[in-house]
Amino acid sequence: MSYEKLTKIFYKRGEEYYNKEIDKRKNSYGSYLTPLTIRGFRKGQIINESFQLFYVNTHKLMSLNNQVLINSSKISSLISKLPKFVIEPYFHKLIVNEAQSNNEIEGIRSTKKELKEVLDDLVKSDKKRKRFKGLMKTYLFIDKIKPFTEISDFRKLYDDLVSDEIDKDDEPDGELFRKGYVEVNDGTKTTHIGVSSEVKIIESLNALINYLDDERHSELYRYMVAHYNYEYIHPFYDGNGRTGRLLVCSYLSRYLERYSAITFSYAVNRNKSKYYKALEEIPSPLNKGDMTFYLVDMLELLSAGQEGIIEDLEVNLSKTKRIEQSFKSEPWHERKEEAELLRIMTYLSVFIDDEVNFPVIKLMEISKKSRYKINQIMSHLENERYVKVVKQRPKEYKVTDDFLENILMN
Repeated sequence: MSYEKLTKIFYKRGEEYYNKEIDKRKNSYGSYLTPLTIRGFRKGQIINESFQLFYVNTHKLMSLNNQVLINSSKISSLISKLPKFVIEPYFHKLIVNEAQSNNEIEGIRSTKKELKEVLDDLVKSDKKRKRFKGLMKTYLFIDKIKPFTEISDFRKLYDDLVSDEIDKDDEPDGELFRKGYVEVNDGTKTTHIGVSSEVKIIESLNALINYLDDERHSELYRYMVAHYNYEYIHPFYDGNGRTGRLLVCSYLSRYLERYSAITFSYAVNRNKSKYYKALEEIPSPLNKGDMTFYLVDMLELLSAGQEGIIEDLEVNLSKTKRIEQSFKSEPWHERKEEAELLRIMTYLSVFIDDEVNFPVIKLMEISKKSRYKINQIMSHLENERYVKVVKQRPKEYKVTDDFLENILMN
């Protein structure tokens, strides 16, 4: 018999069968009860009934859990095949995609160009204050965020990540979190109301910290349950979605690897309706706190994000043989310095962006050569139409489309 939603069972099988099914789900061998409780929610209102969050480790859920682990291992293997100079720029590309998706989910206007500039400044330790600096910094060091052990850790994530982007009217007015009422509205109706006071917020977050350390629950299930519970608590007036997704990403990064973690928001953004529906179904009175279908949905989103990275890496790695063969050909034998620099530019154009520009100063960093030497090399490459100047002051180059096409298609 298939595992069906409790709401469907209630209407299809009747109340008596429904009550027996709840009892079976909570007390079977594959059941996992969490210490976390929520209030029910119906027609835009909180109801008096409370539910203990639980899930059943169904065959489908176990299969998804295994698939995520297999995908993560495959990603690590593929990353290990990249040239070393490609690895960080490739990760930075994923950061920009993830950050843009996170902003789009929350309806925040940004561009990939703007986010890339902020990220470049962070890498160069530029102290200038810019929008989204906290967001990009948090993503850049996602695998360095330590496990949450104190209530203040949630406020620190908020301060580091989104505080610069929050309107003054929506700043926390309690000691650490909000004191007042907050609701989520989809434009037509209220879909969620956050926990009612700072005292209860702190109490709920303490329970969440304890649950994150509960090793009786599988890591992936635990982190996704924690993500829902954080969104349910809604400790801030604004910024809960972004901090909540970063919370789960930080744990995923330590358990899997940073590439799987960084793609979660990107996958969510491609299927927002699935994500929000999964969140909104949990507090339904007839659902009784069953998180099984929510976990299936979240692991499907995570797995889909991983598969996107795997496909991107496999396609681009298949191009590396052509690149290497091209630069080993006779015309480059006597032009080793030019070949090495153009080879690096070609790899970055393929793996990162075929529209990527290379400032002279960046080429100096990559090659460890002087400005004079870079200008000399680039002049030769430009004369042969392997590269072209796309900006004069400061000078920036781009690998020509014809050169890329000639290497990859021949």
